[in-house]
Amino acid sequence: MISRRPLPATLRVLLSIGLYLQLAGICFIPDGSRYATITNLTLFAPALVALVFFRQSWPSLNKAAFGVLVALCVWVALVAVFNEGSVGAPWRWLRLLVYVVLYVLAVGVVMQNKTLWRVLLLAVVCTAGLFAWLSLFQALLIDDRGFGFRSFRLDSWAGHKMADFENPIVSALYFGVVAVIALCLSLREKGGIRVLSLIAFLGASAYCYFTYSRGVWLGLLIAVMVCLAVSLSARKFRLLLWSFLPLAFSGLFFLGKAGGIDASYRDQIFWQWWSNIGIFWLWGAGAGADPNICIDGIARCFNQAHSLYLQFFYEYGLPGLLLLLLFIISLLLGGWRVRSVQSFAPLGLALMVFVIVVAIANYYVILLRPGVFWIVFWLPAAILLYEGSGSGRCEVK
Repeated sequence: MISRRPLPATLRVLLSIGLYLQLAGICFIPDGSRYATITNLTLFAPALVALVFFRQSWPSLNKAAFGVLVALCVWVALVAVFNEGSVGAPWRWLRLLVYVVLYVLAVGVVMQNKTLWRVLLLAVVCTAGLFAWLSLFQALLIDDRGFGFRSFRLDSWAGHKMADFENPIVSALYFGVVAVIALCLSLREKGGIRVLSLIAFLGASAYCYFTYSRGVWLGLLIAVMVCLAVSLSARKFRLLLWSFLPLAFSGLFFLGKAGGIDASYRDQIFWQWWSNIGIFWLWGAGAGADPNICIDGIARCFNQAHSLYLQFFYEYGLPGLLLLLLFIISLLLGGWRVRSVQSFAPLGLALMVFVIVVAIANYYVILLRPGVFWIVFWLPAAILLYEGSGSGRCEVK
């Protein structure tokens, strides 16, 4: 039975704790199964209770973007059920789609209380920032792995089970998100909280640098520019931009000299993907299908297209790709309309721009069990779905 009572404060707090454990727990919950269990119990189970029993307290969402999301979910479900190339049972994909709805609802419910949402984000960036600095100190000062370009690629707090991402691109994506959140918070906060946010931003950004993931570098750089452009006055942003341009050109020159500008075989991966487009362009190869691209020159095969756009096209066909792009565009338009309001729309916009850039060559999947890849896409999507409705102007106590 649907209750007409407002959402209990304890349930909203529990959802915020669940979001904290989902966003920051990646750093201190080393076991993947335990992380999934904790996330299910503290985030998705309470979100299901809110969805079923407290309809009156559902957050308002951007109707246009949510409509596209529903259409996207329907198409994914159709491909998962009826396309013989889909990997795994259909219920697996239907469960992931339910997770998407619950996650969007959970983020919106917590964002209804601005103070609670702000405290949550501060807790996340402080926790992740701490692990970023610990990883940097371990690698650079204790293990003395060197400061030279590509001397090593940072992906863990070496020698510890916590904050071990096992892959430098995955760790770069996570701390790229943390850096964007920390910067946006520093522009909103004052005093000691601003200092803490800036320290977290510097730590997360330095961590990203030592992963040597150039796609994430570019995504983080553009996301930072978007965050500053939306948050600062036009005059301040122009001054900052003109000051930054010489540094950007110097960085490009350094990369060229160090041999850091190359495609890392992605050009060959993309070309082989294109050569097979006639097989999957309409209906897709199936949910979770692997393109299995092999490069003879290095005797190595890849089970993914290294690009969200190409991978989504491969799995769900042209309709799936168009719905995904339409969803992203509708989120950006909704967030842009409310960018001047005292809301978290600038954060959502910056994070979504980060997604758009890294999805070109570093990020390839959005429908999988909640983890780093989930956070990278669905956190900004949920923020913009809520803020795009104009709900950020009012607050639920």
